Amino acid sequence: MKIHSIEKRGAETLAAMMLVAVFTLGGTARAAEPSTYASDLATLFNEHQRVLVLRDACISAQPEKKADLGDAYQDWMHRHVRIVDDLENRFAAIVKRASKDQADYTKNYAKYQSEVLQLREDDKKALLANREKLAAQCAEFPGYLRHPKSDIPALFPAEFKRVYRVR
Repeated sequence: MKIHSIEKRGAETLAAMMLVAVFTLGGTARAAEPSTYASDLATLFNEHQRVLVLRDACISAQPEKKADLGDAYQDWMHRHVRIVDDLENRFAAIVKRASKDQADYTKNYAKYQSEVLQLREDDKKALLANREKLAAQCAEFPGYLRHPKSDIPALFPAEFKRVYRVR
């Protein structure tokens, strides 16, 4: 399955954005090292974002396959709902800890969620710009989502272990 080699620019950009968000919310930027909690969290969070981008791009490019893509995504999400919810909660907690008060948290959270949505839209447009390459990825995508190899803990075992402190 070649689907894991999907455009990485978006995931890397999102990872960088999350790390910048995490480290600059408090007003002091710090260089993030590989294998920090924040970088591992960003890696796991980014996989869901990458799946969303490709799903949305494939639906835009091949609307006749919307049902199959939607069903495959639902299968994947059914296996990942607790992880995705937890990752969202962890990111919200990081934003909250870096915020001065509830009003600051609300503003910061909205800002970074908006940036995530904008990055997803930009990445979708980039995928749609090369429809031939996208068509090949979209053909494999439903099977990929249904396969256990697409599970976040299987894709990123070290990061998952560090974030969830699995023994």
